[in-house]
Amino acid sequence: MPEKRVRFAEFELDFGRFQLYRGGSPVRLEGLPLQLLMFLIDNQRQLVTREQIAEALWGKDVFVDIEQGINTAIRKVRMALEDDSAKPQYLQTVVGRGYRFVAPTNAAGEAIPGPAEGFTVSAEDFGRAIMAAAGLELDVPKAPPKVRGES
Repeated sequence: MPEKRVRFAEFELDFGRFQLYRGGSPVRLEGLPLQLLMFLIDNQRQLVTREQIAEALWGKDVFVDIEQGINTAIRKVRMALEDDSAKPQYLQTVVGRGYRFVAPTNAAGEAIPGPAEGFTVSAEDFGRAIMAAAGLELDVPKAPPKVRGES
């Protein structure tokens, strides 16, 4: 089974590598906020209460300022996603209750398959594909045109 990766907008969250990407480039996001984003995406479009977040991120027997920890983690996720709490594209605040991940994702968060097993491309074929995509002709020597009567 491929590792779970979820795409939304220009982002991709790779659960197996514990990494958020934007346009293919890694986005800097600390561990706890990244775990929170994963938890919210796993519960996409559902209200996730602050109590559920505390349980998922810290467990039951941790004595830290959970309220401040949640606020800080949410703020860091929003900064990484460049999301505005007043007009959220990704994280919606349900005042006094919790949060909801609202962005559409690939097939409701199903794993994105990686490259096909055993699929390879030669360097020559890859070069041709790049040249064709760029609209450039290959410098392949062409046989001279045949003149009538020649065999």
